[in-house]
Amino acid sequence: MNDNIYSNLKGIQREMLKILGEVSSLAKGPMALEEALDDYWHPKCDVYQTDTDWVIVVELAGVEKDEINISLSPEYLRISGVRSFVSPSCTLCYFNMEIETGRFDRRIFFPDLGIDKEHPQVIYSNGILRIAFPILPTVERIIPIL
Repeated sequence: MNDNIYSNLKGIQREMLKILGEVSSLAKGPMALEEALDDYWHPKCDVYQTDTDWVIVVELAGVEKDEINISLSPEYLRISGVRSFVSPSCTLCYFNMEIETGRFDRRIFFPDLGIDKEHPQVIYSNGILRIAFPILPTVERIIPIL
């Protein structure tokens, strides 16, 4: 029965997001709703640039290091995996439930910037994943006038 309730709530959520997407398109305001329509949760992340690196910081509290997968395509970096908590053997009655569990997936699109995708520095500590891609130096070429 609980699975049926959950399924119904997910269906209602999807319909509400579709309506919001239609309203957004009428108002010409951008809304990223495609992530909300799948069955994965999407960890929060910060993306920023320093003088030397293009950096992604992802919040993955409670995720074991060996449960994290990092892959890249020419267009984006993908971080995926699973977060699960051990369920107690007794019956639970939640009063608040905000921590998402299960499969997660996050895609971060690369900027229009020369970065070294072959040599990222990846650190995972205290539930925070940090990936830094070195920024490649800009090389100017002199074009002769004929």
